[in-house]
Amino acid sequence: MADVVKIDEGLLKKVKNLIKKNSMKIKYSNVKQFVNIAVLEKLEKEVKRR
Repeated sequence: MADVVKIDEGLLKKVKNLIKKNSMKIKYSNVKQFVNIAVLEKLEKEVKRR
């Protein structure tokens, strides 16, 4: 079972608008993928800081 995390409605709207752009549809196929990549990049930065 996957955990569910809610994000701010304003942030979600911004992500959806970004993904709608043709140039971004190829890189990010959906909101979940975008959020996963963003969280992974942030985690990698935080781990390097330690």
